[in-house]
Amino acid sequence: MRVARRVREAARRNGSIERRDRASGRLHRPEVYAQVSDAPDPFDQPGPDLTWLCHPALTGMPIQEWDALITTLTALHEDQREAHLDQRRGHRPRLAAPGTGRRPMLTLADRLLAAVLHHRLGLRQVAIARLFSVTPETINRRIRDIRQLLGTAGHTIHRADHQLTTLEHLYDHASAAGITAPSKIKTAS
Repeated sequence: MRVARRVREAARRNGSIERRDRASGRLHRPEVYAQVSDAPDPFDQPGPDLTWLCHPALTGMPIQEWDALITTLTALHEDQREAHLDQRRGHRPRLAAPGTGRRPMLTLADRLLAAVLHHRLGLRQVAIARLFSVTPETINRRIRDIRQLLGTAGHTIHRADHQLTTLEHLYDHASAAGITAPSKIKTAS
């Protein structure tokens, strides 16, 4: 019993658990501070199994242009998201800190990759959904959202000379370009 009390008192002193103010009786909760790091935001990066899709032979863009486009779209996406949330709240002030909540299934880079695969290479949304392990409806919504962001950014996706229809064609095209792709595709369930 005494050990538990000493541990609890030490935790209160260092601010790692909540405590009650004796004078006012109000409850003080410890603040959670985000760690600042130089690592890129994972929302800017494709999923770990999808990095091979960022190859210039598939996107039609050099790596520097891809990175610049992701940076531009990230800023536009945050503005669009905040405007949408503000409208949903009825233009009332935000009660939760920005960036809180559940992380989306597809990162912004994943969404851009899906749009590029669909518009540039002609890959069907059902095949893209299978590649990204989500439903076709999710891919449809995310491609539509990215199309709006690309229009706002003034960027157009140019069609490739060779159009693909299946994932097998995508893998063949990637291997012909010297891109090593993972062999197993997870399916959405």
